[in-house]
Amino acid sequence: MVSPRKSRGRQKFLSLAPVSKIDVPNNINRDDWLEKTCRGFVCPSTANKSYYRVLLETLWPIDHGIPGPHVTEEKLREAIDQFRRSQHSGDKPYKPYIDVFRRLRELQGEEGVTGIAREGKTYQLVSLLLSEKRIPRIKLSDVDWQQILAQYQHRCPVCHRSEPTVRFQQDHKIPRTRGGGNELSNWQPLCDECNNFKSTSCRGCQLECEICSWAFPERFAPLRLSAENITLLRKIALDINTDPHDLLNRIVSDFCDAQT
Repeated sequence: MVSPRKSRGRQKFLSLAPVSKIDVPNNINRDDWLEKTCRGFVCPSTANKSYYRVLLETLWPIDHGIPGPHVTEEKLREAIDQFRRSQHSGDKPYKPYIDVFRRLRELQGEEGVTGIAREGKTYQLVSLLLSEKRIPRIKLSDVDWQQILAQYQHRCPVCHRSEPTVRFQQDHKIPRTRGGGNELSNWQPLCDECNNFKSTSCRGCQLECEICSWAFPERFAPLRLSAENITLLRKIALDINTDPHDLLNRIVSDFCDAQT
């Protein structure tokens, strides 16, 4: 059957490959592979397991070979929405699912389906090899999550926006793939946008997490100057023929020295 291969931390998406309409490596049966892969999901969420299966079925359609077809983001989103609509009940209006591509990253990461390729907004299943699965992501208790939110004053520590303007994600400061644990000191509330930016920045990164502005924005994130002050600073630096960054550091150093 399918032989596993070792995981090497956070995997990158592969590159798209020429589509094979008939051939499948080792003549693996599609239904058998899907059944075995889906049965081995480690995610504790039943709903997410269903979404993973829908995504895989869409990436490997019936009577198609591997590498599979090039599938657009829109088609994957439509597949998830069609499944959710079929399960929807009650009086509340249906809301489109917004975490489709978070589920794809989990499928490719936590669940070890590293044969998923991506270029731009197009995806493809190019390999049926599976990597070692990761320890399932936990969700903080309501009490612990409220403690984290209060610690950060209910604001994203990167962009400083708060709910309801943004929605928060429970983020490990130091990713689990880099040795981060589930202790409360390793959690922060990142908004969806900043969480996605951090996820992209972490992929393949080998820099020290302990001095990373994404992991510890309260200590290392760049400080913000108003547009007016930036313009003024650059003008003065040009007038005295110096680097604006050096000028800014001199101003800060002189100010701090005056306070001591």
